[in-house]
Amino acid sequence: TRLKLTWLANDGSIAQTTRTFRTMVAITVGWISLRLILNIIQAQNAPLDENGQPTDAYLYCVGTSLALNVIFIVFFVGVVAKTRQRIRQTYGIPEQSCGGCEDCCCAYWCTCCTIGQMARHTADYETYAGQCCSDTGLPPHAPALDAWMSPHAHSIV
Repeated sequence: TRLKLTWLANDGSIAQTTRTFRTMVAITVGWISLRLILNIIQAQNAPLDENGQPTDAYLYCVGTSLALNVIFIVFFVGVVAKTRQRIRQTYGIPEQSCGGCEDCCCAYWCTCCTIGQMARHTADYETYAGQCCSDTGLPPHAPALDAWMSPHAHSIV
């Protein structure tokens, strides 16, 4: 990744950070697949038994789906918040609100905007168009930005 972070938003070696995008895609596809399997199982089982009580299979599917969703959301928001915090530290950007919880609040309440903000801050999209499924999200010939060359230094809000 262009930030040289692992899938847990930690610093890592080149070998560890080159797998970040693929690991995150695998986690997302795995979550979607498990949700689909649980939805199929849930659809094949009657929600209520002959006494009008929820069936064990139905409760298992609903409970497992809920647990998977909570785990995925907590993981995803945590990684986005930790990445945003890392960008702020790297570029010397102070928090402006939320009393020490700004990264977490932005990651939870405005996830898409926060990801877009981080992308804009770490790449010069006016010069190099974004590229899906590349190692850095940019064309291979785009130079890496360092902390002193950011096109939008100190503008993360």
